[in-house]
Amino acid sequence: MKINRLLVVGGVAAGPKAAARARRLDPEVEITIVERGEHISYAACGLPYFLSGSVNDSRVLLARSPEEFKKRQNIKVLTRHLVESIDPPGRTAEVRSLAEGRRFSLRYDRMVIATGAGALIPPIPGVDLEGVFTLRTYADGLALKDYIEGKSPRRAVVAGGGAVGLEAVEALAALGMKVCLVEMADRILPSLDEDLAGKVSAHLRDKGVEVHLGSGIARIDGKNGRIRSVATKKEEIAADLLLLAAGIRPETELARRAGVVIGPTGAIRVDERMETSLPGVFAAGDCVELKHLVSGAPVWAPLGSTANKTGRVAGENALGGSATFEGVLGTLILKVFDLTAARTGLGAREVKEAGLDSFPTVIFDSSHPHYYPGGEGYVLKIEAANKDGRLLGAQAVGGTGVDKRIDTLGAAIRFGADLGGLAELDLAYAPPYSPALDGIITAAYVAASKRTQGIRSVDAGRLKEMRSSGAEKVQLVDIRSPEERKEGVIPGSVSLTPRELIGSGGDLDPGLPTVVYCGQGIRSLRAAAALKKAGWAKVFDLAGGYRLWPD
Repeated sequence: MKINRLLVVGGVAAGPKAAARARRLDPEVEITIVERGEHISYAACGLPYFLSGSVNDSRVLLARSPEEFKKRQNIKVLTRHLVESIDPPGRTAEVRSLAEGRRFSLRYDRMVIATGAGALIPPIPGVDLEGVFTLRTYADGLALKDYIEGKSPRRAVVAGGGAVGLEAVEALAALGMKVCLVEMADRILPSLDEDLAGKVSAHLRDKGVEVHLGSGIARIDGKNGRIRSVATKKEEIAADLLLLAAGIRPETELARRAGVVIGPTGAIRVDERMETSLPGVFAAGDCVELKHLVSGAPVWAPLGSTANKTGRVAGENALGGSATFEGVLGTLILKVFDLTAARTGLGAREVKEAGLDSFPTVIFDSSHPHYYPGGEGYVLKIEAANKDGRLLGAQAVGGTGVDKRIDTLGAAIRFGADLGGLAELDLAYAPPYSPALDGIITAAYVAASKRTQGIRSVDAGRLKEMRSSGAEKVQLVDIRSPEERKEGVIPGSVSLTPRELIGSGGDLDPGLPTVVYCGQGIRSLRAAAALKKAGWAKVFDLAGGYRLWPD
């Protein structure tokens, strides 16, 4: 079939990328992009940094204007236009001009749906008051910046403890505001395991951010049409500005009405070619679900980098190509004041949902050797399969070097590395860049030792599940010194010295599940190995020890 007309629905990242790829493959095909917003292509991920002033001119976030698309690539762009419906058998789309109200039809041979995702706006009283914002689009960023410069708010509330919420918290604090973070769940950053997310929460508090967990916003109160406070189920919080960052959802209504199959994640189901259930209709970006490369499960992974990659594949295949996109690892990274938090692959919750049997390993390391100046500490956590030692996931929180270690581990997971292969990676070494044994290698050594000795490790989340299940009583043993225990203890634990534990075991029952913890998981591993050797059948060590126990 000769492709004469390509229609792309949606701009920002995936849509323009699909159109640009199609143009490179065919200089003659007629390409039209329809975007309901005023701007067609921009770096939405840069908006928090524009707010803070790290990016001082919003125009640098604009990648290309409609005029540039027309001049450089002969791509027609209709901004402030909405595709209201699609007729797949007739290969036509009904379009409405938002500026003029007129309606017209566009014919197409192939289509790419790139409608993205929209911000969730909770149906709570006061949400329409002046001073209440979302931060999803370029227009959102401009409106929020204008409000800040015009009204000089002193007290800001951010609703939502995900990545965008935390980036906004830092941006608003950088402008001198007192910032309060409100999260409905009992923790922030659901993409991280509870123990590492706890380190980020502690860092926020150290930076003067009020963190309110376990209670969402129930009401927004105002005066003279402008916000003055927000109310949770627990308290009232003064606010001159409220940023709603409670999440996003895929924009799929257009596709749904056209008969496109929607997957279990709520996003559009596509194959590896990014083709939907309707022949000739492709989809890409934040509106599609993809396959997780470790679990094989469908996942929704809205991210600018993924949107660009899927857009490229959709644009190529819309013109008859054979490009594929196999899936994602859910790799994520964000800056939170002086910390970097990152992950790739599967976390503890996802491992459980996938029905996989794995164990965690946690190490504390530094970006440089102790003798070289400028080193910054980080905590690294990996998940490995008990059966074959295959690397399933990794997470890290800390300073310099978190990014390169997560990228390395993501590549290792992508190509099926196990603990043995991980330990043999030939990583670049010189004191200005890394210790002689990088934290990745150390984590692989420790994990392999656990697996060889049959030690089952748990983390904070797994320990809480064990204790709350009621299946068996869990014996929790603290082998730290009395001086160390002044820092605090995990509730319900008994204190024994390693000699007491390994010698007599105190009043413990060798037949019950026993979890041993120390400061950061080194001594507890040795103690657990000794108990295992002595015949204790259900012995666990707490990965990361008390240092990683969330408050």
